[in-house]
This record gives sequence, C-alpha cells and structure tokens, in this order.
Amino acid sequence: MKLIMNADDLGYTPGNTYGIIEAYKKGIVRSTTAMCNEPFIEKAAELVKDCPDLGVGVHLNLTSGRPLTKNRTLQNENGCFFRNGEIKARVFDSGEIYTEWKAQIERFIEVFGCLPTHIDSHHHVHTFTEQLTGIAKQLGREYGLELRNYGQYRFVSSFYQETVSEENLFAILEQYKDEDIEIMCHPGYCDLELYRRSSYSLNRVRELDILTRDSVKQYLKDHGIVSGHYERPEKQK
Repeated sequence: MKLIMNADDLGYTPGNTYGIIEAYKKGIVRSTTAMCNEPFIEKAAELVKDCPDLGVGVHLNLTSGRPLTKNRTLQNENGCFFRNGEIKARVFDSGEIYTEWKAQIERFIEVFGCLPTHIDSHHHVHTFTEQLTGIAKQLGREYGLELRNYGQYRFVSSFYQETVSEENLFAILEQYKDEDIEIMCHPGYCDLELYRRSSYSLNRVRELDILTRDSVKQYLKDHGIVSGHYERPEKQK
C-alpha cells in the first residue's frame, strides 16, 4: 500500500499554513497543495525550504481570493472569484480558465523554484464539469503532472468534517489496505483570517492533533505504511 496524506490549502492563511508545516514536522503529512493566488504563498515557499521531503503540488483555484489574470467571466464585481456554491450555475470562458490556472502553475514555479509534484483543485472544482475537468487534464499533460481523481492513486475524501477521528482514519487505511490511495486532509491552526474566510476552520486543529499523534505514527509503522508524495517530474514537458 502506498499512502499520500495530502494537506490541501497551503498558503491560504498564515495559521492554516503553519499548521500544515507542523503536520509535516511532527506528523504523517508528506504532501500538500498550494493556493498560488493567495498573498501568503511566498512565505509558504520559505517555510517549505525546511521540509526536504514534503511534496508540494498546485491547488488550482477558482473559488477563493482574486485571480492572477485579467478576465471577464471568472470574477464578481469586486474582482474576486465567485463562491463555491455559485460556480456550477455560471458560464466560464474556457480560454480564461486555462490562462488563469496556467498562471497559477507558473506562479508556483516562480515562487518555489521547481515544478509542482501534482495538481488538484480547491473545492474539487476540476471535477464539477466536463469543461473544468478537460482543462485540468490538459494542463496536467502539458506539465507532466498527475491530477487528483484521474491518476494512479484512489482519492479518498472521507477524512473530513464529522468523519475526522483517529478511528475513522484507521478504518480508511484498513479498507484500502490493498490499494494505493490519497487521503485529503486539512490540518491547520485557526487564525482569525481562516475563521472569517472558511466554513472549515476549527476542525483543522482537530485534524492537526490526530495527524501528529504518536498512536497514528505507530499504526503506520506497525502496518508497514509509508506516507509519501507524488513524484515531481524532472522537467517540464
């Protein structure tokens, strides 16, 4: 069994980001994905320098903060992305989505100084429509990156909200013991910015607690499970 415990939302807020680093240094997280349009992304890149075997991918964003590119269809009257609950009913220009997401990947390369390990998306938007899925797949091919839900790892999203517990984490690992899986997680500290911006805030601290417990690290050791990350391509294709 190969396990990727991927912490979403690196760079979202300071508290959230410091929590992900803590989950790496004291816990089982070895993979994360970065929100490259967020202002804290440069500090996140500095923090990652002290995490040599933390794989970092791109968390393609269409629902939080401001876009990196000029566009007509991706933002509201305040210049911000539309909220998660709004975008399924909207008509987006495919070229603008492609340009924005490519800009986010290029921003990652600029700030982190390397290619990302893989790509996924904030609020899973790349799975919402054929249009969004197709653009994400296209970018994955262009950069040689695996895309969550469509790669070699089965994606498991059931460690979230009311299902966040040590017992449920063990149950997931037992259920998929014969498969290679990626488990989505959201460890973090809840600062004021996160509390104001995200509906999923306080539970991030609970996740951080579970993912850094000695009992969880011992479970992985006892069952021969190594937490890792996606392999970064050597060069852009």
